[in-house]
Amino acid sequence: MQLKLNQIALVVMVAIAGYMAWQLQQSIYENKGRLVAELDPSSRDTVIFSWNSEIDVPMEQRFIEAFDKWQYRVNRVIIDLHSPGGSLTEGRKVINVINRMKSTHRVDTRVGSHHSCLSMCVPIYLQGQTRYAAANSKWMFHEPRSYDVFTGEEVKGPINEQRDLSQRFFAKYFTNSEMDPAWRTQLEQEWRGRDVWRTGSQLVAEGSNIIHQLN
Repeated sequence: MQLKLNQIALVVMVAIAGYMAWQLQQSIYENKGRLVAELDPSSRDTVIFSWNSEIDVPMEQRFIEAFDKWQYRVNRVIIDLHSPGGSLTEGRKVINVINRMKSTHRVDTRVGSHHSCLSMCVPIYLQGQTRYAAANSKWMFHEPRSYDVFTGEEVKGPINEQRDLSQRFFAKYFTNSEMDPAWRTQLEQEWRGRDVWRTGSQLVAEGSNIIHQLN
């Protein structure tokens, strides 16, 4: 009898744990990363995806949902970014979604007045076929970093591993981009162990070819 009660209790505990895990997953998708998708007032053939949040779950899912809704109604998507950066993994997934979008639609990117595009936001911005930004927009580049998921503190790995991660990130997102080669070389030297800050006007004045047009 006691054994049967223990088995029932175990089943109940597993069910409760499963329900709590489901609730947690739902809360992630409900309470973080709201994507605003709305028709461009100046063009009924263009939708603007505005992302004002970290590069983190559920950004990929939000982009998939929004594109599913709008892909047969417009031919152009403007991705308007205002982000402090975030997850390398989520950023990579978002870039994959953008590349799929570009197979059928024109996709441009934009950073507005007094808005920021920092860290992992920059590789996403670079996916735009035409890239717009405000002169007073803020930009930051730094080597990829790892953080403890519980404390949020930066985790320092072995120097060789960190250098390898940095080189792979740079090659994947900057070397294989339209960034001006000379400016890119300067950035690679400048960003080692530090944050590199620029305004939109500085990026254009320095000939980085990150921004195509100031607005």
